[in-house]
Amino acid sequence: MKKPDKLTEFLAKKRLLITRILCLAVAVEFIINYQERIQHLLSNPAGIIISIILIALGSFIRSWSAGIIQKSNRLVQEGPYSINGNPLYTGSSLMLIGAVLYLNDIWAWIIAVLLILVIFPFTISREENSLRNKFPEQWLDYAKTTGRYFPKKISWQKLKYKWSFQLWIKNREYQTFSLSVLLIVIIIIVWVV
Repeated sequence: MKKPDKLTEFLAKKRLLITRILCLAVAVEFIINYQERIQHLLSNPAGIIISIILIALGSFIRSWSAGIIQKSNRLVQEGPYSINGNPLYTGSSLMLIGAVLYLNDIWAWIIAVLLILVIFPFTISREENSLRNKFPEQWLDYAKTTGRYFPKKISWQKLKYKWSFQLWIKNREYQTFSLSVLLIVIIIIVWVV
């Protein structure tokens, strides 16, 4: 295995740990500079509204995706996967941008850029290679019609696909959903109080 492959593998495997550590660091920094952050928030209602919308939209996309994806069983090409090859990462990116807009912190922006432009692509590449190996013929057709990040073609029929609460639970999306609801509630409480 080449060094870039080892780095890719490490970042992909440790992405959740890295994300949690970076988020904890931003939270600590936010607490340390609390007064300055609150003043910014109170003077920027449009930013707060945009933050809430992005977090809610990202959470919706992630929940929709998690209720359809059948990890390792088949190559899912319906629902949000008919538009974008990586809707879970799209949702995560929107949530992350929403949170960072709210925080208005340079370190939070650096972390968001690191996650979205470095760690997520490494992980996506690794997952795509796995899908390509597991479903070679289906993958070729899927890659022709579905973009990695942006739609190539939208099939309205494929958007209509049965969402499963059981899959949503199995894929543990309730964790991210609960976190996003908590974040939105905190944003609203800080804004209103």
